[in-house]
Amino acid sequence: MDEPLPAPCDSAELTRFLDSFLYAREAFLVDRILRMDAEAAEIDAELDTTRALPFAAAQRVSASHPAHVSAPELLMATGSLGCLHAWFFHGCRWDEGWVAFGSRIHRADYRRVARIGPPLELHSRETRTRVGPKRVVLRYDFTFRQEGETVYTGDQTAMFLLDPAL
Repeated sequence: MDEPLPAPCDSAELTRFLDSFLYAREAFLVDRILRMDAEAAEIDAELDTTRALPFAAAQRVSASHPAHVSAPELLMATGSLGCLHAWFFHGCRWDEGWVAFGSRIHRADYRRVARIGPPLELHSRETRTRVGPKRVVLRYDFTFRQEGETVYTGDQTAMFLLDPAL
């Protein structure tokens, strides 16, 4: 995980994001950022399903239970994307006192098994935005695909707070 993350953004700013992220680097479930469009409030990225995934690694695999990216890992990928939105599009910096909380899963649809092997294509789009000086609330639509097939869609809200203890 020490190699740079490919992304169409300033590499120093991405390093700052990752170095101060609220979880260890291995819990940031984005391996490549393909597109960041602040005007459209969209991010396209990729998750390498052959990487170490904590729940996938603990699976008891059989013919009836194939190795797959588990639901908690898919949800953690939505959190990783949401944090990218907050940092790059709204200026929420972890090293300046901002924290993030997933506040509501409005919908989470697991459409097919996300298999280990082919990468997951991740798409996130902000659908509602409320920005204040100490609180940013973002609602997102997520679509994850694998080899052209939709494996997950979600509608979630997250809150980003500056100095929540105050």
